[in-house]
Amino acid sequence: MRNEETRNLGTPAIRFKNVEVKVKRKRVLADVSFEIEAGCLAGLLGPNGAGKSTLMRLMTGLMVPDRGDVELFGRPADPSRLGEVSFLPDRGQLPAHLTAGEWLGFAARLYPDWDGAREAELAEKLGVERSKRIGSLSRGEEARLQLLTCLSRQAPLIILDEPFTGVDLLSRERIASAVVGDMADGRRTFLIATHDIREMEQLFDRIVLIGDGTIRGSYEVDELRSSGRSVESCYREVFA
Repeated sequence: MRNEETRNLGTPAIRFKNVEVKVKRKRVLADVSFEIEAGCLAGLLGPNGAGKSTLMRLMTGLMVPDRGDVELFGRPADPSRLGEVSFLPDRGQLPAHLTAGEWLGFAARLYPDWDGAREAELAEKLGVERSKRIGSLSRGEEARLQLLTCLSRQAPLIILDEPFTGVDLLSRERIASAVVGDMADGRRTFLIATHDIREMEQLFDRIVLIGDGTIRGSYEVDELRSSGRSVESCYREVFA
């Protein structure tokens, strides 16, 4: 799935080194270290409250660790790097008074890296109806519109936090299909936090497992398969 030339560039898309975060004196992340190579599709997996959303906020540079380093493509993550990151937060909300088409027009003016051709292609693939007002969309329809917003940009790093929350089966299949199609050339890196392991298992190149604020393992999915294991069985072994 991923482009071999991109893989071998050497500089990871994401690198965490000995990262610690405390919120109101409570330790949320403890000595977190891992790397995600450029051009791959990685899964960030773990129970609720494991620290996944905190990790993602650190990658955007909008949150600063108490200790350690977070790097994107070899340089520190900070707000100046937001142009390189397209982030879909969990439970994000779009302006309810706009139609889907009006929102996409606004987003096209907001993001300098907006790709109109990709927007048109993905709108058809995801079944986004431009005439519908956002406030009238189902959870699945709004999730597809949010994903369309993320993928219509040319940012080299795409971060999706629970893109399937509250989404029906057909919407999940459409979202997964769009991700696969977008990753075909391996030029961009995806990190996806999800509880829907079975839905995404065949798409992941690497998984990072986090529990209680610590990294519990990082695995190449091809190596898991070679040893007769699946992503789901590995998850169960670690968190059972």
